Amino acid sequence: MSARPEMLATKGLPGCGKTTFAEQWVAEDRSNRARISRDDTRKMLHGGWIGTEEHERQVTVVTHEGIRGLLRLGVSVVEDSTNLDDLHLLRLAEIAEQVGAWYRVVDFTKVPFETCVARDARREGPARVGRAVILAMHQRYLQGGGQDRALPPSPLLPVR
Repeated sequence: MSARPEMLATKGLPGCGKTTFAEQWVAEDRSNRARISRDDTRKMLHGGWIGTEEHERQVTVVTHEGIRGLLRLGVSVVEDSTNLDDLHLLRLAEIAEQVGAWYRVVDFTKVPFETCVARDARREGPARVGRAVILAMHQRYLQGGGQDRALPPSPLLPVR
């Protein structure tokens, strides 16, 4: 186990490769790394996406407390949600800072829109979000350049 755990947060559209990256990263050191996903938390808590504000608050609490707990145990964590709203990345950075973990954002926003749509189309069941959802996210967060919030430094640097 490393002396200081790492907190990685992915950022990108559905179908851009976030989960594939996260699963491979964990597989490189299963004893000391873990993956946490809002989608998996939703599934665990409520059987999948419901979308109400109250349910999303519950998902956030479980996700953030899981991350915090693992980091405190010295386990490095990757959170592989879209995190297109930089506010989510700032909250994850705050958790890393509170626990003394290294933090970095793994940015997948340069993966072409059509690549994301094609990969999503190969998914089955509720894992598939559809072109319209991906397009709406692309237009809201990426076409306009996204938000300009003060993000913590990246790559793997302490948040201080």
